[in-house]
Amino acid sequence: MAAAAVVLAAVAFIGVYVYASNADKRAQENAGFVDALVASASIAKGTTGSEVIQAGLVTRERVARGSIPGTIITDPSQLVNKIAAAEIDEKQFITVGTFVSPSEGGGNFASAIAHQNLVAVSVSVDATRGVANQIVPGDHVDIAVQGSAATGPNGGPSYLLQNVKVLAVGTSTVLQAAQDGVSAAPPATNPGLLTFELTPEDALRVIGAAGNIYLVLLPPTQSTASPSSSGSAASSGTGSAAASSSSAASGSR
Repeated sequence: MAAAAVVLAAVAFIGVYVYASNADKRAQENAGFVDALVASASIAKGTTGSEVIQAGLVTRERVARGSIPGTIITDPSQLVNKIAAAEIDEKQFITVGTFVSPSEGGGNFASAIAHQNLVAVSVSVDATRGVANQIVPGDHVDIAVQGSAATGPNGGPSYLLQNVKVLAVGTSTVLQAAQDGVSAAPPATNPGLLTFELTPEDALRVIGAAGNIYLVLLPPTQSTASPSSSGSAASSGTGSAAASSSSAASGSR
C-alpha cells in the first residue's frame, strides 16, 4: 500500500508539473503575440472602410509583438467612415494612418504637408549635389543654384531659398515614421529624390532651377522650430526674401 501511494503521489506530481510547464509556455507564447489587422488583398487608394470590411479585404491575425508598428489597428469597426489614404499592399499592417477621414484624404505626402497654403515639389540630385545622399526627412537645407539661375557676383552661385524643410526622401516621410511608431523614417529607396515643402511661388522657382541645384544641409540648431521651415518662411513671405537678400548681399561683396 505504501509503495502504491508513493507511485500515485509521483504520478500526480509529474502531472501537475507538466500542466504548470505547459501553462507557463502558453502564457509566454501569448505574451509574445498580439492581434493585428492585415490586408488580405491589395486595397486601392480611396476605398472606403465599409467596402473593405464587406469585401473581407482585411483580416485579424495573430502576429509577433515585435514585428508590428506601434499604431496598429485591431478592430475593423475603426475603419468605418474612413477611406484608404494610399494604396495598401497585400499583407500590409493596417495602422491609424492607413485610413483617414474623407475630409483629410491624400496619402503620406499630402498628409505630411503642414499648412493649406503650402505644396510639395520634388527634385532629383546626385550624391555630389545632395550632401552625399545623407539628407533625411525632417532635415532643413539651403537651396543654392549655379548657371543661368544664379544671381551671385559675375553670375556665380547664389542661394535660391534658405531653411527649406525636407518633406520626404524617396517615398519616406517623417509622418510615415510617426504613424508606424518608429523614431525615424525607414531608409530611402531613392535617396537622391527629395521633396520639399514650399509655397506655390517658391515651388515654381525650384522647378525653374531644376538641374542647377545644390543642397546645403543645415544643423538642427539652425532650422526653425516651425513645422514648415521653408514654408514658415515662405508662408510669411520671408522665404523668398531670405534668398533674395542673400543674393543681394553676395552681389554687394
